[in-house]
Amino acid sequence: MLPLVLLPAMLCDAELYRVQVQDLARNAEPQVYSVPEPGPDEVVQLVLSRAPARFALAGTSAGGNLALEIVARAPGRILGLWLMGTNPGASADPVGARQQSARVRAGQLDEVIGELAARAVYSEGPRARDTADAFRRMARRTGPAGFIRQNEAMITRRSHWQTLEALTVPILLVWGRQDQFSSLERAREIAGRAQDARLVVLEDCGHLPTLEQPAACTEAARQWLRRLTRPGEAE
Repeated sequence: MLPLVLLPAMLCDAELYRVQVQDLARNAEPQVYSVPEPGPDEVVQLVLSRAPARFALAGTSAGGNLALEIVARAPGRILGLWLMGTNPGASADPVGARQQSARVRAGQLDEVIGELAARAVYSEGPRARDTADAFRRMARRTGPAGFIRQNEAMITRRSHWQTLEALTVPILLVWGRQDQFSSLERAREIAGRAQDARLVVLEDCGHLPTLEQPAACTEAARQWLRRLTRPGEAE
């Protein structure tokens, strides 16, 4: 069975992929890596030490940035890459992100979580309330120290456009049309610059496709996994 490593978004944990872990079990061996290490270098080392020799890799938002860091360091171990809501470039607003960290240090974690939930989830989507509630639960489990640590990792992240352009394995891009953090134009840019990418756009969906449109997201992943296990077969 194909190993599938799933990396959650910032402030998220295994709950982000609960449906996919269950529904993709016949197609792969999904494992969510929620790691408490202090920085991206430690996270990458930990994932590579725990993961099988070769595996498919997925990440949402900040988890996608970690996935790209893993690809950069061990491209030969990656069978396929699945990204959602990821910006492969450097941080676009480090000043604003550091202001968020300062607010969290000042005791405003719940306020910041509420603002992020409102932006992350498409409010008119069919699962908007459930998704926002799930995000808040995960974020509170992460806590203020986890928020600050993860936020700093995203502020100082490297650009990985060249990593994407060099990757030859099949890439799946699953994007919410209403994503306010990483726009559909960004997804199209990734698809245009990658060697082998398929873009699936989900309607009525924001930044968290696995929660907002779980069935459609899972089906796109299932088709991608079939291609990884049956090279040459059309999706």
